[in-house]
Amino acid sequence: MTITSAPGSWHHARPTFRWTSLGLAAVLLAGCGGGDDDNGTSLPPSAGVFSVGGVLSGLGTGKTLTLQNLGIDDLTLSANGNFVFVTRMDSGVAYAVTVKTQPNGQRCTVTQGTGTATANVSAVQVRCENLAAATFTVGGAVSGLASGTLVLQNNGGDDLSLTSNGGFTFGTAVAGGAAYAVTVRTQPAGQSCSVRNGAGTVASANVGSVEVSCGAVVALPEGDWKQELCVPVRPGQWGRALWRITRQADNRVTGQIGVTTYADANCTGTGTAAGPLSEVGNLVFDRNASTATLTAFWGLWSQPSGLNSRIVWARKGTRLCMLGDQTPTVFPTAASVENYANTIIPNKICYTQN
Repeated sequence: MTITSAPGSWHHARPTFRWTSLGLAAVLLAGCGGGDDDNGTSLPPSAGVFSVGGVLSGLGTGKTLTLQNLGIDDLTLSANGNFVFVTRMDSGVAYAVTVKTQPNGQRCTVTQGTGTATANVSAVQVRCENLAAATFTVGGAVSGLASGTLVLQNNGGDDLSLTSNGGFTFGTAVAGGAAYAVTVRTQPAGQSCSVRNGAGTVASANVGSVEVSCGAVVALPEGDWKQELCVPVRPGQWGRALWRITRQADNRVTGQIGVTTYADANCTGTGTAAGPLSEVGNLVFDRNASTATLTAFWGLWSQPSGLNSRIVWARKGTRLCMLGDQTPTVFPTAASVENYANTIIPNKICYTQN
């Protein structure tokens, strides 16, 4: 079987490097309420009926702690005692107090921090304790969590269950100079959460920069996808590269590749799959994000050869574009994915289900 080589469908964002083509040529090679003060300072109430507050204890001299209510209402404290958030809550509205920023050398935890405001709330307890020398906390903030329970892990073992937006801190402190790696162990029902700034090395301060964003589950592409590019296969026969995608879970698919052949030079009609398809392994996606016109899926592609590589799938209208990626990603946002997809779509190296 002979075929005219065509531009690849697997591209890197940097102009000096291009990933190996996964277009038709490669396919054929592979398979022919409390007080009203905050540390003694009176706080004017804003709109709402009931105050939310409690008591802070154990905060070290000269240290500061920042709390949040519902992941947005920040309150910075520098002394133990009663505290009250500035923003008051309407009757029947839920509250959720979390630690946004830990004091250096300490870890503070919140108890009785969630509930529904039916009167002034004064039962929130925040207790701080000293960390062992040269150890530091790892944490960050969760946004977009609508309901259910999200379970995070640090370094593959320190589990942390979360039910509300706002700051979070893992229970186990990490020694200075040691690595941390935050991942999602269990997704909340009906949502998909992804981690950014989740890996690094602890320096000489608490880590609070991990970002966890949650959104509605977006269905992964599945079924047969054919590259738009139509090229000669043999005399009187033309073909389009084929990906057969089988969804295993909300974030996992398996793939097979092959070629669909046609009797005309425009590759019109349904075509015929030429011979058996070749297995290309598993693709597990760890986050997704969208613009108004595109949804991007970031993940890890594990091939039968043992090779693992980062990938991005971009779904725009009727097209699916497959992009090579790196760690850290060269496509940090859905907008950056769309900008690059727009440059390759005219080359007909993306895929459709037509």
